[in-house]
Amino acid sequence: MVQGLIMDILTIIWLLNIPIAFIAIFRCVMNKRIFVDKNPIRIHNDPIIIFQITTRSATNTPVVFRGIRSIIDSCSQIHYSKYRISVVTDDSRDIQKLSDRKCEVIVVDKSFKTSAIKKGRALQYGVVHRRDCAQNNKDYWIFHLDDESFLTSQTVLSLLKFIREGNGLAAEGPIFYPLKFESANFLTALAESVRPFSCYDCVSQMTNGAIIKTPPLHMHGSNLLVRSDIEDSIGWDFGPTLAEDQLFGYKIYQRYGANSLGWHGGILLEQPPLNIKDHFMQRRRWVVGSLQNIDEFSCLHKLKVIYKLTTYFLGFAAGITSIALSILMHVPFILAVFAASGSAGAANVDMMNGTFSKTVDVLYSESIFHLWSGGSYYEIAIASLIFISSLVWLFSYQLGLFLNLRYSKVKLSKKFFMHIQTLVLCPILGLIETFPAFFAIIEYGFKRRSANNHTTPVYDFYVINK
Repeated sequence: MVQGLIMDILTIIWLLNIPIAFIAIFRCVMNKRIFVDKNPIRIHNDPIIIFQITTRSATNTPVVFRGIRSIIDSCSQIHYSKYRISVVTDDSRDIQKLSDRKCEVIVVDKSFKTSAIKKGRALQYGVVHRRDCAQNNKDYWIFHLDDESFLTSQTVLSLLKFIREGNGLAAEGPIFYPLKFESANFLTALAESVRPFSCYDCVSQMTNGAIIKTPPLHMHGSNLLVRSDIEDSIGWDFGPTLAEDQLFGYKIYQRYGANSLGWHGGILLEQPPLNIKDHFMQRRRWVVGSLQNIDEFSCLHKLKVIYKLTTYFLGFAAGITSIALSILMHVPFILAVFAASGSAGAANVDMMNGTFSKTVDVLYSESIFHLWSGGSYYEIAIASLIFISSLVWLFSYQLGLFLNLRYSKVKLSKKFFMHIQTLVLCPILGLIETFPAFFAIIEYGFKRRSANNHTTPVYDFYVINK
């Protein structure tokens, strides 16, 4: 009876993910053509783009130099010269370290006052600096990059095309994660496969393609192109939030309308978290940031964010419960098979074969194929929906991994092996992906309660290794 109740609860939880699965596959198909701008054309009516890398320290983060080099090389390849590179940093040593690079180093003044913290504080300082330099006007566009971001010539061509066509005041493009792929923990590298697939949804979020029209649920802090005067009007002074990029997108939509946001289709290459802790802390930061921002949102937008976070939370709970239940149900049979195989004699061989046959029968009786052949219409419908949702989930990892590996230097034979690995390890990868949300929501609830519900809990900004 208890087992049946648990199965009913799990079924309801899995059904909650079905709308997300169908929307995800629909947007993947609909946005396929504009996801990556495949044929950006070079036309020489160049605006000024400031490529801004925001870092705590370029001296301590060598990948910043790789990013600077990629900007210079990409612009040189297409003969684009009206660009500038700004490195906004907290480390004064970067002035000397980057002195031989073609970039401006902006060190955040320690006395600078703002309610924003960490990266948000540095971003706001960059806005103030450009204001003092008379660069916050329609002639300048800002392209935001993270420490590890890597440009291609396709990226720059797509940015120029977007600006030229005047389709919005801010835009994003897809991010793939092939850099240092083989240096990262293989679980975190494979788990990063889900992110390029989710970028198909980002297209609809940024182009207002959702059925229920609201601001984007999320935004990338990198691969973000925004006109300088628009960034100046919004700013980054949002208080101690860990998801300043999400709030930035929300504010632009609210102030300038749905047509203010767009999709430029320029790819950006980055790297997955290098270890499990960094992966956990990165995902935790996203969830905590959404929870910190939620009071700023409209009722409808708040409901969409809550639904998304709820599915993350319940995804881990359902996944771990399903695995535990499966082990409790099937391990006794598996142990019996091993016990029989360890005994000698023909009679024991027959017993082993009988036990194995019984195990197969039990597994078949619990499979969707058994339901399809003998279940009620209701059971067949429910099982089929969950089965389709599961296929979409598996497909999301395979497509995302393909996109990541496409821009990597991994050998073809190893790419194939990684796809097989991902297929086999999907249940584990799903737990790794959803556990940070599960933990963060519980943690935030306790912190909010201890603060008597009057203040937003403040978290430190954990910096992952690059």
